[in-house]
Amino acid sequence: MKSGVNLLHQKYIKSIVESCNKDQNYVVMLHWDAIDEVHEKISQKCELVKKLGNIIEKYQYKDTNISFHKTGKILFTNVNQIDALLKELLE
Repeated sequence: MKSGVNLLHQKYIKSIVESCNKDQNYVVMLHWDAIDEVHEKISQKCELVKKLGNIIEKYQYKDTNISFHKTGKILFTNVNQIDALLKELLE
């Protein structure tokens, strides 16, 4: 992990879990105090596709689908490089 990504990881991300599927999907858990800031960054850089109540927002960023849960969980589907994607979104 590159140092810039590592700093972002420490500031915003609690954990990253890769799915068992063939597809490259990841679940990212955020630190509780970073949820609002990360939500703001994602909503500015991504296209909102669908909003499900006040809990889940679905976004599109390039070829990646993003489901942002207001509880601090983000599901990324169709990801080539999770580190590079997180760096793009969170810088």
